[in-house]
Amino acid sequence: MPKDGMNPIEVADLGVNNQIDIDPTVAAGRGFQICVHGRNNHLTIGADTVLGGGMIELRNHDSSITIGSNCNLTGTLRCRAVNSHIRIGRHTTMMGAHITLHEAGMITLGEDCMLSGDIAMDVSDMHSILDRETGERLNMPRDILIGDHVWLAQGVRVMKGARIGQDVIVGSRAMVLGTIPAFSLVVGTPARVVRSGVTWDRRRLQPALDPIEPVENVIQSASATESRSES
Repeated sequence: MPKDGMNPIEVADLGVNNQIDIDPTVAAGRGFQICVHGRNNHLTIGADTVLGGGMIELRNHDSSITIGSNCNLTGTLRCRAVNSHIRIGRHTTMMGAHITLHEAGMITLGEDCMLSGDIAMDVSDMHSILDRETGERLNMPRDILIGDHVWLAQGVRVMKGARIGQDVIVGSRAMVLGTIPAFSLVVGTPARVVRSGVTWDRRRLQPALDPIEPVENVIQSASATESRSES
Protein backbone atom coordinates (compact mmCIF):
# COMPACT_ATOMS: atom_id res chain seq x y z
CA MET A 1 0.00 0.00 0.00
CA PRO A 2 1.25 3.54 -0.75
CA LYS A 3 2.23 5.75 2.16
CA ASP A 4 -0.26 8.42 3.25
CA GLY A 5 -0.46 11.18 0.65
CA MET A 6 1.68 9.22 -1.80
CA ASN A 7 0.89 7.37 -5.01
CA PRO A 8 1.90 4.07 -6.58
CA ILE A 9 4.92 4.24 -8.87
CA GLU A 10 4.21 4.71 -12.57
CA VAL A 11 6.97 4.19 -15.12
CA ALA A 12 6.91 5.21 -18.78
CA ASP A 13 9.27 2.74 -20.48
CA LEU A 14 9.52 4.02 -24.04
CA GLY A 15 12.62 2.08 -25.03
CA VAL A 16 13.84 -1.46 -25.68
CA ASN A 17 15.42 -4.05 -23.38
CA ASN A 18 15.37 -1.80 -20.33
CA GLN A 19 15.29 -3.29 -16.81
CA ILE A 20 13.16 -1.68 -14.10
CA ASP A 21 13.58 -2.97 -10.52
CA ILE A 22 11.47 -0.95 -8.08
CA ASP A 23 10.69 -2.39 -4.67
CA PRO A 24 6.93 -2.60 -4.05
CA THR A 25 7.27 -0.46 -0.89
CA VAL A 26 8.50 2.57 -2.90
CA ALA A 27 6.03 5.47 -3.16
CA ALA A 28 5.98 8.77 -5.05
CA GLY A 29 4.36 12.16 -4.63
CA ARG A 30 1.70 13.40 -7.02
CA GLY A 31 3.15 14.21 -10.43
CA PHE A 32 6.48 12.45 -9.95
CA GLN A 33 7.69 11.23 -13.35
CA ILE A 34 9.84 8.24 -14.27
CA CYS A 35 10.70 8.07 -17.98
CA VAL A 36 13.04 5.53 -19.58
CA HIS A 37 14.03 5.89 -23.23
CA GLY A 38 16.65 4.15 -25.33
CA ARG A 39 17.90 0.63 -24.75
CA ASN A 40 19.80 -1.48 -22.21
CA ASN A 41 19.17 0.91 -19.31
CA HIS A 42 18.68 -0.19 -15.70
CA LEU A 43 16.71 1.58 -12.95
CA THR A 44 16.82 0.23 -9.39
CA ILE A 45 15.03 1.75 -6.37
CA GLY A 46 15.39 0.12 -2.95
CA ALA A 47 12.81 -0.65 -0.28
CA ASP A 48 10.91 2.07 1.60
CA THR A 49 12.26 4.90 -0.52
CA VAL A 50 10.00 7.92 -1.01
CA LEU A 51 10.15 10.05 -4.16
CA GLY A 52 8.62 13.30 -3.01
CA GLY A 53 8.54 15.26 -6.24
CA GLY A 54 10.43 15.74 -9.49
CA MET A 55 11.55 13.23 -12.08
CA ILE A 56 13.86 10.36 -12.95
CA GLU A 57 14.94 10.16 -16.58
CA LEU A 58 17.11 7.71 -18.50
CA ARG A 59 17.23 9.32 -21.91
CA ASN A 60 19.86 7.39 -23.84
CA HIS A 61 21.47 3.91 -23.91
CA ASP A 62 23.52 1.65 -21.60
CA SER A 63 22.95 3.83 -18.54
CA SER A 64 21.74 3.25 -14.99
CA ILE A 65 20.30 4.88 -11.89
CA THR A 66 20.54 3.01 -8.59
CA ILE A 67 18.85 4.34 -5.44
CA GLY A 68 19.33 2.58 -2.12
CA SER A 69 16.72 1.77 0.51
CA ASN A 70 15.08 4.23 2.91
CA CYS A 71 15.88 7.32 0.86
CA ASN A 72 13.64 10.39 0.67
CA LEU A 73 14.31 12.28 -2.55
CA THR A 74 12.88 15.41 -4.11
CA GLY A 75 14.52 16.69 -7.29
CA THR A 76 15.67 15.46 -10.67
CA LEU A 77 17.94 12.56 -11.63
CA ARG A 78 18.74 12.62 -15.34
CA CYS A 79 21.08 10.41 -17.36
CA ARG A 80 21.03 12.11 -20.74
CA ALA A 81 24.07 10.53 -22.40
CA VAL A 82 25.15 7.02 -23.39
CA ASN A 83 26.94 5.19 -20.55
CA SER A 84 25.95 7.62 -17.80
CA HIS A 85 25.31 6.43 -14.26
CA ILE A 86 23.97 7.70 -10.90
CA ARG A 87 24.41 5.85 -7.59
CA ILE A 88 22.70 7.03 -4.39
CA GLY A 89 23.36 5.24 -1.11
CA ARG A 90 20.68 4.21 1.38
CA HIS A 91 19.20 6.66 3.91
CA THR A 92 20.10 9.66 1.73
CA THR A 93 17.72 12.65 1.57
CA MET A 94 17.29 15.43 -0.99
CA MET A 95 15.08 18.52 -0.76
CA GLY A 96 15.54 19.81 -4.30
CA ALA A 97 18.75 18.66 -5.99
CA HIS A 98 19.35 18.43 -9.73
CA ILE A 99 21.76 15.62 -10.62
CA THR A 100 22.43 15.41 -14.33
CA LEU A 101 24.89 13.75 -16.70
CA HIS A 102 25.05 15.39 -20.12
CA GLU A 103 28.02 13.18 -21.05
CA ALA A 104 29.24 9.69 -20.14
CA GLY A 105 30.36 9.29 -16.56
CA MET A 106 29.34 8.50 -13.00
CA ILE A 107 27.95 10.51 -10.09
CA THR A 108 28.08 8.67 -6.76
CA LEU A 109 26.50 9.75 -3.47
CA GLY A 110 27.29 7.71 -0.38
CA GLU A 111 24.98 6.57 2.40
CA ASP A 112 23.13 8.94 4.74
CA CYS A 113 23.88 12.08 2.76
CA MET A 114 21.69 15.16 3.24
CA LEU A 115 21.14 17.50 0.29
CA SER A 116 19.21 20.73 0.76
CA GLY A 117 17.44 22.70 -2.00
CA ASP A 118 18.70 24.33 -5.20
CA ILE A 119 21.72 21.99 -5.49
CA ALA A 120 23.18 21.15 -8.88
CA MET A 121 25.89 18.82 -10.17
CA ASP A 122 26.93 17.49 -13.57
CA VAL A 123 29.96 15.63 -14.95
CA SER A 124 29.94 17.94 -17.97
CA ASP A 125 30.23 21.63 -18.81
CA MET A 126 27.66 20.84 -21.55
CA HIS A 127 29.62 22.72 -24.22
CA SER A 128 33.19 22.40 -25.48
CA ILE A 129 36.14 24.66 -24.74
CA LEU A 130 38.81 24.25 -27.43
CA ASP A 131 42.45 25.10 -27.85
CA ARG A 132 42.42 27.75 -30.55
CA GLU A 133 45.45 26.42 -32.42
CA THR A 134 44.99 22.65 -32.20
CA GLY A 135 41.22 22.37 -31.85
CA GLU A 136 41.73 19.98 -28.91
CA ARG A 137 38.92 19.93 -26.42
CA LEU A 138 40.12 21.13 -23.00
CA ASN A 139 37.13 20.47 -20.75
CA MET A 140 36.46 16.75 -20.88
CA PRO A 141 33.80 15.29 -18.52
CA ARG A 142 34.90 13.97 -15.12
CA ASP A 143 33.14 11.80 -12.53
CA ILE A 144 31.84 13.14 -9.20
CA LEU A 145 32.29 11.16 -5.97
CA ILE A 146 30.57 12.14 -2.70
CA GLY A 147 31.33 10.03 0.37
CA ASP A 148 29.07 8.80 3.18
CA HIS A 149 27.33 11.20 5.56
CA VAL A 150 27.92 14.41 3.58
CA TRP A 151 25.75 17.50 4.11
CA LEU A 152 25.29 19.89 1.17
CA ALA A 153 23.57 23.10 2.27
CA GLN A 154 21.26 25.35 0.23
CA GLY A 155 22.44 26.34 -3.23
CA VAL A 156 25.65 24.28 -3.40
CA ARG A 157 27.23 23.62 -6.79
CA VAL A 158 29.31 20.47 -7.19
CA MET A 159 31.48 20.74 -10.28
CA LYS A 160 32.80 17.94 -12.47
CA GLY A 161 35.73 16.04 -10.99
CA ALA A 162 34.81 16.88 -7.39
CA ARG A 163 35.76 14.40 -4.66
CA ILE A 164 34.10 15.02 -1.29
CA GLY A 165 35.21 12.91 1.67
CA GLN A 166 32.95 11.43 4.33
CA ASP A 167 31.30 13.59 7.01
CA VAL A 168 31.97 16.81 5.11
CA ILE A 169 29.70 19.85 5.57
CA VAL A 170 29.49 22.18 2.55
CA GLY A 171 28.15 25.65 3.41
CA SER A 172 25.38 27.47 1.57
CA ARG A 173 26.13 28.68 -1.99
CA ALA A 174 29.58 27.09 -2.03
CA MET A 175 31.09 25.81 -5.28
CA VAL A 176 33.01 22.57 -4.86
CA LEU A 177 36.04 22.01 -7.08
CA GLY A 178 38.65 19.28 -6.72
CA THR A 179 39.11 17.24 -3.53
CA ILE A 180 37.63 18.04 -0.11
CA PRO A 181 39.17 16.05 2.77
CA ALA A 182 36.94 14.02 5.10
CA PHE A 183 35.63 15.57 8.34
CA SER A 184 35.86 19.14 7.02
CA LEU A 185 33.64 22.21 7.01
CA VAL A 186 34.00 24.12 3.74
CA VAL A 187 32.53 27.41 2.51
CA GLY A 188 32.95 29.85 -0.36
CA THR A 189 33.62 29.92 -4.08
CA PRO A 190 35.67 27.92 -4.62
CA ALA A 191 34.97 25.97 -1.43
CA ARG A 192 37.82 26.08 1.11
CA VAL A 193 38.29 24.32 4.43
CA VAL A 194 37.55 26.58 7.41
CA ARG A 195 37.54 23.86 10.05
CA SER A 196 38.79 20.27 10.23
CA GLY A 197 37.95 17.41 12.57
CA VAL A 198 34.17 17.92 12.42
CA THR A 199 31.10 15.82 11.80
CA TRP A 200 27.34 16.54 11.88
CA ASP A 201 24.02 15.20 13.11
CA ARG A 202 20.53 15.49 11.63
CA ARG A 203 19.12 16.17 15.10
CA ARG A 204 19.07 19.70 16.50
CA LEU A 205 21.16 18.93 19.56
CA GLN A 206 21.13 21.26 22.55
CA PRO A 207 24.41 23.03 23.41
CA ALA A 208 26.47 21.56 26.21
CA LEU A 209 25.94 23.70 29.33
CA ASP A 210 27.81 23.82 32.61
CA PRO A 211 25.93 22.08 35.42
CA ILE A 212 23.66 24.50 37.29
CA GLU A 213 24.75 24.95 40.89
CA PRO A 214 21.93 24.31 43.39
CA VAL A 215 20.31 27.53 44.65
CA GLU A 216 20.94 26.65 48.29
CA ASN A 217 24.69 26.46 47.63
CA VAL A 218 24.64 29.90 46.04
CA ILE A 219 22.74 31.33 49.03
CA GLN A 220 25.12 29.72 51.53
CA SER A 221 28.15 31.02 49.65
CA ALA A 222 26.71 34.54 49.54
CA SER A 223 25.89 34.45 53.27
CA ALA A 224 29.40 33.31 54.12
CA THR A 225 30.92 36.12 52.08
CA GLU A 226 28.64 38.68 53.76
CA SER A 227 29.57 37.40 57.26
CA ARG A 228 33.28 37.69 56.55
CA SER A 229 32.74 41.28 55.33
CA GLU A 230 30.94 42.27 58.54
CA SER A 231 33.67 40.84 60.74
